[in-house]
Amino acid sequence: MAEYEKAPHTPTTDDANILLKGDIETQSPVAESRSQDDNVLEDPHRRGLRWWKKRLGSAVPVGLWPRLLYCVIGIVCLTIWLAIMLALADTAPQIGVGDYDLATAINSDGSSREFIFLEGSLVNFNTEKRILTISWLGFPSPYLWGEVTQFGDIDDPHSPKMREGIEIYRDVSSERYNATYTSADNVTKWEWTYQIDNRTAKPIGVIGMHPWDGFDTDIAFTQKERKSWRQPLFGYPFDLWHGEVVLVANNVTQSNRFNVNGTGVTEIAGIDLTDHALNWVFIPEVNNTCAGNDRLATLDFGTLDENTLPPSCHIKIVFRGMRPLVVIICAITAVAVNWTCAIFIFVLTCETVFMRRSYMLQGTDILSMCFTALFALPTIRLLLPGAPDYGVMIDLIGVLPCTLIVALCTVCISIVKLRLRRMAQKEE
Repeated sequence: MAEYEKAPHTPTTDDANILLKGDIETQSPVAESRSQDDNVLEDPHRRGLRWWKKRLGSAVPVGLWPRLLYCVIGIVCLTIWLAIMLALADTAPQIGVGDYDLATAINSDGSSREFIFLEGSLVNFNTEKRILTISWLGFPSPYLWGEVTQFGDIDDPHSPKMREGIEIYRDVSSERYNATYTSADNVTKWEWTYQIDNRTAKPIGVIGMHPWDGFDTDIAFTQKERKSWRQPLFGYPFDLWHGEVVLVANNVTQSNRFNVNGTGVTEIAGIDLTDHALNWVFIPEVNNTCAGNDRLATLDFGTLDENTLPPSCHIKIVFRGMRPLVVIICAITAVAVNWTCAIFIFVLTCETVFMRRSYMLQGTDILSMCFTALFALPTIRLLLPGAPDYGVMIDLIGVLPCTLIVALCTVCISIVKLRLRRMAQKEE
């Protein structure tokens, strides 16, 4: 091993590691560690297991197993938290997404009564305007045309195309109508069908001619329950919202056959919701008033027997909006953390001020902790997913009182520290 020249007037390693305290001569643990390593490491390039043990022993002389224990506990807790959050995030989009129920579209004799169904994509939910925007596409009946496909797809031989389209009306219904028409042999005939009950209504969209034909609906949401913790926004994260929309489909070809607008009402068999609104869950409930009809769903929806027709034919979709479980867990966790910190600081202040434990006031530790908590607690509220503006119930329960408690404790500790400093100056 090469020897290097020492700088002049530089104390040796042994001299530098000797600490003299009074009459007691104490050797630094660094010097002892180096002397042991010199005996172990004859070659610095060969660092085996014994070298690592010595390094670990000098860094962590005692308490190795407790350190390993709390590291393992921390890793386990982190793993459990990540597993729960990932599981909730994976299941949240599935809540409220309804698969197309083919069983409800089959008659008792095994025939199909359905004509079209709708697929809706959640676009946006504006909490300030309280409006849910859904974009809808129409799909033909898989039983009527053989398989699930799209309207007007030129690349698909099974795709049907409605030459004049299917009109979609919103927030209207239909009523029975005795329609007359002229047959191919120039004979006037009549049959019972449905007609839009509001003749001045205009369609919000036309589907059936192309695969991209669709329409959008802006659904207004209101309060579902009168309980304060269920009120929209104010009851976050337990607020419950309510919205509904009524849709009617009109086959233009059938209306032209009767030469009367809105007389080609056909059945919307069901809906299917896709996508996921961030921090929201919307659960639809569908009421299809055409479901009581035991007729085949064809382009000719007429019948000679009025009693076979239900009083009206429309689909009513009722939405319930609520927060997903992951948002509720995060909000409850934040409130629990706020109250834990506030109670801890309150107890610490009482022990320090009222129990007159002046040794706890030495230094700036307790005052620094109070100031840190004073600015940290309101910040936790900003991390809540989908939290509304300040002033909701969670602020009155878990944010405002905790902040006030920490602020008062900070003031009390500051006054006591100033008083003790003043007393110390008088004694001097």
